[in-house]
Amino acid sequence: MTVSGLGTARTPYPPLTPLHRAHRAEKPAARSDFDSLTGADRELIFHVTGQRVGPGFDPAKEHPTAFAAIIAAERAAGRLAPGQEVSALYLKDLNRRYERTGGPNAVAPYLGKALDYFRGTTAARRIDVSA
Repeated sequence: MTVSGLGTARTPYPPLTPLHRAHRAEKPAARSDFDSLTGADRELIFHVTGQRVGPGFDPAKEHPTAFAAIIAAERAAGRLAPGQEVSALYLKDLNRRYERTGGPNAVAPYLGKALDYFRGTTAARRIDVSA
């Protein structure tokens, strides 16, 4: 007795992807967290740490300070949104978050200099309207 439909013959289907793909000439460049820093971020890092972190900064060639690495990681992860400036309040909150974890706090050694920087820049931005 034979049962129809249980045979081994299968309908050949074409492959979903083309068999002959063109090879990519080069791999896209690996992005670094430092590529997402803004000009204001770079200026803050320079004034606080003395380290220049320009566009195209390569952390493998130049060793970044912990403060620079933290700001870059915060920006790249989206915790500092595009257009959102690093502020004294943000750094105080970041410092508090590190203190809560009980682990090493890389913000604390630079917090005083950063707050001094913000005091100086906000005083320079104020407009005297008393005249």
